[in-house]
Amino acid sequence: MSYRLSGLLNRLCGGRGDQTLCARVAERHGTDCLFCRIMAWLVEPKHCDLQLAKWRELRS
Repeated sequence: MSYRLSGLLNRLCGGRGDQTLCARVAERHGTDCLFCRIMAWLVEPKHCDLQLAKWRELRS
């Protein structure tokens, strides 16, 4: 899932425009949740971890 698509999905779900859905889910539910495990299987290993790290880096 590209960064833009994930960001769009996050906005559609009521999230911030500068955050991805993957980072939002990982921040709220941890990176071991079902969503993050599915994303790791579909997109890349530790995808939500990577997105959450990028999000935290942008915020600091």
